Amino acid sequence: MKKKARAAACALIAVVLLMTQTLAASLIPVGRPVGVCMTAQGVVVSALTDVETASGTRRPAEQAGIRAGDILLTANGVELSSGEQLADLAASGKTLQLTGLRGEKNVSVTPVKSSRDHACHIGLLVRDSMAGIGTITYIDPADGSFGALGHAVCDVDSGVQLPLSSGLITPAAVISVIKGRAGEPGELIGSFEEMTHLGSLKKNTAYGIFGTLSDDRLYRTGNCMETAEEEQIHTGKAQILSCVSGEEPQYFDIKIEHIYRGAKDGRGMAIKVVDEELIEKTGGIVQGMSGSPIIQNGKLIGAVTHVLVNDPTRGYGIFIENMLEPAE
Repeated sequence: MKKKARAAACALIAVVLLMTQTLAASLIPVGRPVGVCMTAQGVVVSALTDVETASGTRRPAEQAGIRAGDILLTANGVELSSGEQLADLAASGKTLQLTGLRGEKNVSVTPVKSSRDHACHIGLLVRDSMAGIGTITYIDPADGSFGALGHAVCDVDSGVQLPLSSGLITPAAVISVIKGRAGEPGELIGSFEEMTHLGSLKKNTAYGIFGTLSDDRLYRTGNCMETAEEEQIHTGKAQILSCVSGEEPQYFDIKIEHIYRGAKDGRGMAIKVVDEELIEKTGGIVQGMSGSPIIQNGKLIGAVTHVLVNDPTRGYGIFIENMLEPAE
């Protein structure tokens, strides 16, 4: 079964790999799209909503102190795994003891009866999972470990990092492109095979998503490349390896305009797309290209992470050194 998905948000979704804290001698740069499916630990509060009752508009969750971005782990001692489960518990009309939001803070919230559907609600929109396409950055052929994105997967509404319970990656292909323009970030539109699993996700971190492949089709014919430490990277010519049509990636020319030594926020390099073919196809960097490997002088130096909304030919990249830190 194939499922269409749009790559999410201006901090572009993509895939990178699991390694040790020390830079590996050689990795396989990939640049291929994959489907990314994640289930959250608990449920993330995306937004607070009104509940219309016979006595007027009520917002029980907000009144109890719940805020967008909170992560709810249990309700009346029961571990939460889906929005439907929370809705079913609220439907009883009984007061809920919720745990997990903003650290150890717990609250009590009493559902109210809606005059619209005559069911009880607490006035929340929550997210328990996400799916989209991303770009594999690199793979360690020694053990099939991989990592992704160069940044975290976050709830699109609240912006909070999705707490990973489980996840997997699947085969995917880019089927169309919405070109980026000043003020309007573009995006890759892809399809992925929901029932075919290539590997599992283990971590969702500020520097990317990480896991292990169970299928070697993404790297069985790939060539290894040395990685570079931050001090070896310099301004000037470089390339990105990215897929903007189908499944096969290709090299595109970029220029590294500035290096932010010691950067720890995924913006270690300011980059500019100078490849006319890529500019013609996409306008530059678009959503869905996060994780595209950056290569300079025959070495893997990092991955694309962000696009500048007002100039899609420009964006940022993370040092490969930073990406490997949380991948132990």
